[in-house]
Amino acid sequence: MMRPYRRAFTLVELLVVIAIIGVLVSLLLPAVQAAREAARRAQCQSNIKQLGLALQNYHSAMKIFPASAQYKEGPGVPWRPQSDLSPLQNWVITILPYIEQQRLQSAFDFKLPISDPRNREPRGTLLPGMLCPSDIYNQTSKFAGFHALEGDNWARGNFGANGALGFMNATFRNAAGKDAELWLDARTRGVMGVNVALEIGQITDGTSSTILIGELRAGLSANDRRGVWALGGAAASSLWGHGTDDSNGPNACTPGADNIMGCGKIEQDVSAATLQAECMTCFPIANEQGTTRSMHPGGVHVCMADGAVRFISDFIDKGTQQEPNPDEYRVWQRLNASGDDQIVDANAY
Repeated sequence: MMRPYRRAFTLVELLVVIAIIGVLVSLLLPAVQAAREAARRAQCQSNIKQLGLALQNYHSAMKIFPASAQYKEGPGVPWRPQSDLSPLQNWVITILPYIEQQRLQSAFDFKLPISDPRNREPRGTLLPGMLCPSDIYNQTSKFAGFHALEGDNWARGNFGANGALGFMNATFRNAAGKDAELWLDARTRGVMGVNVALEIGQITDGTSSTILIGELRAGLSANDRRGVWALGGAAASSLWGHGTDDSNGPNACTPGADNIMGCGKIEQDVSAATLQAECMTCFPIANEQGTTRSMHPGGVHVCMADGAVRFISDFIDKGTQQEPNPDEYRVWQRLNASGDDQIVDANAY
């Protein structure tokens, strides 16, 4: 008996089918990626919300928010850049018991700087609640320390305290320390400073109109201190000068936007062009300035002082601030200043 004739696909038909499949995949991939980012963004929003609640619980117990960073005070000098390499506990370490990390807090030896070798293991602990899943760099490398006194093995984090619109510097646009000029001025201070912080009653602009914490991006190399949860300082775990100068808003892409130690090494690691492309540029000076950043398309999450989470657009009205001048504040500056006494329309952000 003759076998029945079976017609096979022609080469043209196969190519057409492959082309159709390719078109379908190209249409589907962006949707899949968008869904994944939506899930990551939701987790990031949940994490910053939990941190905001922990800070509220801390305030309920202590009647004040924690300082963003603590440093040893010298005679007549509350804080100075020379002490920047010997940080004491920061706001994250302070609230560890309020995020179910009492055992981790107990592992630190607070008689020594957090940079001391005896604190190497706890400061290198990865805290999932301090991470934003959208940041692809927060688990690729730990901060290795710019100087031997800083030690190594610093784990990453993605959230920073609102320090001040002034700089974390004892001489230039000084907002670091309880007696600093731009901290004493309620129009330029945030909420959590160096060795000092506010009570809710001192946030005269209202807790719903003042940012408490915001997102940070993790550093792109082991020499990049940005996004380090246990390290008290600008760009590591707190926001300073983030509404002024060359860093006047979320995801500032201006050259030299973050003033941090080790910038030259970072550029050697990943190249200045990469930093510019990532909007993660820096300037090699003291650790005094750092703005809020994220890898979400179009903006960053912040948690207000009342615990509410907001998504702030990169295109929020922020002006072109060259110095923290309250007379020229726009919406972004007003959200970060705790006492500029100006109303911020909720529809403006």
